[in-house]
Amino acid sequence: MTSLGIGLIGTGYMGKCHALAWNAVAAVFGDVDRPRLAVLAETSQELAERKARELGFARATGDWRSLVTDPAVDVVSITTPNAFHPEMAIAALEAGKHVWCEKPMATRLPDAERMLAAARASGRVAALGYNYIQNPVIRLIRRLLDEGRIGEVHHVRLEMDEDFMANPEEFFYWKSEATSGHGALDDFGVHALSLIRILFGGVRRVCGHMAKPYADRPVNGGGRRAVETYDIATALERVDIQAFDGLANLIQAPFGRGGLGERSSSDVERSPVGSDGAAFAGQTH
Repeated sequence: MTSLGIGLIGTGYMGKCHALAWNAVAAVFGDVDRPRLAVLAETSQELAERKARELGFARATGDWRSLVTDPAVDVVSITTPNAFHPEMAIAALEAGKHVWCEKPMATRLPDAERMLAAARASGRVAALGYNYIQNPVIRLIRRLLDEGRIGEVHHVRLEMDEDFMANPEEFFYWKSEATSGHGALDDFGVHALSLIRILFGGVRRVCGHMAKPYADRPVNGGGRRAVETYDIATALERVDIQAFDGLANLIQAPFGRGGLGERSSSDVERSPVGSDGAAFAGQTH
């Protein structure tokens, strides 16, 4: 078995998560070779070299384009801000690399369609960061549904709370820019959509509401800037393969169950309700 060479673009929160995950592959799965952490790309050579030392990558570059064409790289992990996903993923696929791209796929439908076309044309593996669908509890719910244990599903409710932006005095950064997408709806609401799709099928109709709990945020260096995204979203969805509605409640800022404490929290609840019972699953981290 040949060891895969990994290229990582971006070293923020999710970039570190990807690096740790690649480091854990051999220990977790056991029957595969340890991936080679080949190249790390950041916005400058200096930052790239520092992060490469911290995360264990062999080489560093301040030019992500050189990473996607590097012969030592087999798989490209893309963990940059949302607006950069399409260009980077398409370039990597066209260079013959496999791609693991963080969610959301893109901030505009035409860009997502171009990414899909590039993935299909490449013949390579292209995966998105919908990690919740791999949770064992989701596989258990899938089995309960397949076995008819809760009867015919009439309703499903998903709630996702994040409090990492709950403090109104947190500095403005890219997640509050319109270029990052709509906010809670597509920044992590895509997790709820991925769960609905894998458990119940696609969405036929949707209506919803988005809100901005904070009109502006302080800018690091002085002044304030208007928030351009929506940190609260609620969506009511009709799923296309069964005659029931699903409610997805998405809260990105105020306040999550962790409130305004120093430790950021993330809460996810899923509860399909059927004619003979219900399944409830929740997690907090």
